[in-house]
Amino acid sequence: IWGTDLGRRVHPDSPEFREHFDTYYTQDYWNHASPEGKDRGFENAYYVRKAFKELFAEPRFKIEMCAADGDLVFIKGHFSGIHHGSTLFGIPATGIAVSQPQVHILRFRDGKISEHFVVRDDYEMYAQMAPTGEDGGILNFVDTEKYKADLEASQAK
Repeated sequence: IWGTDLGRRVHPDSPEFREHFDTYYTQDYWNHASPEGKDRGFENAYYVRKAFKELFAEPRFKIEMCAADGDLVFIKGHFSGIHHGSTLFGIPATGIAVSQPQVHILRFRDGKISEHFVVRDDYEMYAQMAPTGEDGGILNFVDTEKYKADLEASQAK
């Protein structure tokens, strides 16, 4: 599902996509990586797939390591794709190939995925898309002028 299916060209509106969800996911599936209120069931899977189709051409997830413990499966891998559709991290589509390391944790119940957790390095992908010379990291998202003034005030003491 994770290594192969991510790159499939199945449209979220197709009956095949619904069949895929019903086969591999519980009806109360909980995606902890999505915002509360939009994190459950088929609706979540639909919107995540739709977002991937809009954001990335040729999305891939290369599995590098996999382990299981009880009802949990841990998958370490590398996502890659071409940012081609919508705005991501405030950056309009670039056509740039991007990638990032990710770790997914899947909880299974009755042989189906019931919960999903993810740890991913969004900064690494952001830095690949950011215009050359643009300030990156946390400083791109805060009022650096305020911090410069605070620093100057503390140094003046």
